[in-house]
Amino acid sequence: MAEQLKEESQKTVVSFVVGLLIGGLLVWAFSGSPKDDTKAADKIDADKKEMTDSEKKAEDTKMTEDKKDVAPAAATLPVGDAKVSVGEQKAGTSVAIDSATFPTKEGWVGVRNMSDGKLGLLLGVARFSADQGLVPKTIELVTPTVAGREYAIVFYSESGDRKFNLAEDIQNGNEFATFTAK
Repeated sequence: MAEQLKEESQKTVVSFVVGLLIGGLLVWAFSGSPKDDTKAADKIDADKKEMTDSEKKAEDTKMTEDKKDVAPAAATLPVGDAKVSVGEQKAGTSVAIDSATFPTKEGWVGVRNMSDGKLGLLLGVARFSADQGLVPKTIELVTPTVAGREYAIVFYSESGDRKFNLAEDIQNGNEFATFTAK
């Protein structure tokens, strides 16, 4: 019985040593040399730099596309007596602004329908801001204009949250320009 216990102890020690050797070989095989790690890290850093450059170009392109309806940042917002001029407008989902003098440095310009000479529903708004260089050239509409109907361009204040809210962003005066959609 003592001999059998001795053999089992030897088997356990041998198994332990073999396990350590196999484990060590696996770690060595999968870890690679330190030079390989440095090269891999350099390649990853280079790839990140290339991706960063590509992402910057994509971001520049996206920013350019996002500003199609806004004048270049160098444009200044004309502020003074509120007035706006629109040329002939085709019926549709946007209204082009030919020129405007805005009543405040920040606010909204909107399109409302007219019925019997009275202002009706608000169809859409665009934000303007002297500080941010936002000078709208078009007003995108939620509800499209209809050929033969009359519309008004109006100005609204900005409550400070930069989100249009008809309850908080108050209309400045009456209509400033009217047009009939073609």
